[in-house]
Amino acid sequence: MSYAIRNTIILLVTLLLIVGIGYSYSEFYLQNKVSNLQEELRTKQNDFNSKDQINSQFEELNNTYEKALKVIENYDKVLYQNNRPDNVFEFLNKVNGFGDDKVYYDYVFDDTLSQGEYGIITSTIAGYGKYSALTNFVNRIENSQLLNKISQVAISPGRNDDGPGTVNFTFTLESYYQKAQIFDSVKTDHVIKLNEDISTYNPFRPLIQSSIPPNTEGLVSIETSRIIGITANRVFIKDGGGSLISLKVGDKVYLGYLSSINIKDKTATFNLNKGGIQEVITLEVDR
Repeated sequence: MSYAIRNTIILLVTLLLIVGIGYSYSEFYLQNKVSNLQEELRTKQNDFNSKDQINSQFEELNNTYEKALKVIENYDKVLYQNNRPDNVFEFLNKVNGFGDDKVYYDYVFDDTLSQGEYGIITSTIAGYGKYSALTNFVNRIENSQLLNKISQVAISPGRNDDGPGTVNFTFTLESYYQKAQIFDSVKTDHVIKLNEDISTYNPFRPLIQSSIPPNTEGLVSIETSRIIGITANRVFIKDGGGSLISLKVGDKVYLGYLSSINIKDKTATFNLNKGGIQEVITLEVDR
């Protein structure tokens, strides 16, 4: 075999090997890779189409979301966002910070109870304060936006050292918290409400006091005064210190008020409350 023929055969074999390898690479590797890329392209195209649809609806969905937040924020009641007792304690301090009168209390965390999509934080509150302050304290706890329930209330007269009208109290507080994360996006500055129709009258206050309150306002004392002049709608009184004072019906005096003027009889009538004992005093004009 000549040298030229042998080289030709070698070139043909080499060419066949290159063609075979190229065909195998294209048929088995590239074709599979192209199929995978096509599948990935379809998946990304579907994902793009889905997100493009969401993007086109974003403004409407966002408006709906904002409206839903407003609705939740305006609920009469909302739940605590978690089961941390310090959130309850912080709420009680905020409630007790309203108004002039405050109660003085100890906060004791008792337990937490899980109830499906919500839970209950149970606490015991015990302390003392004026009855009116306690009434407003309980009033705000139950009427404010955060959901709390008070039970097992016990009230008793307080010590004289703590001031007049003071009572001791204890009650159980159940505070409801969320587990489904419904109110996470809602503001945490919850509304504090007071029901003004609830009476703050102290039923433990004695009808007749052991002492008469002091004259802290410096009002005229009728029992040490005399009338020196009178008109149809006004009387002129000189008190024990020699000061001249003018009063009309309804004006306050020490322990009471001027209730009526009788120009015909030249008298003035005063209603007094001496620590629960009602007295009516009528003074005549000095002649």
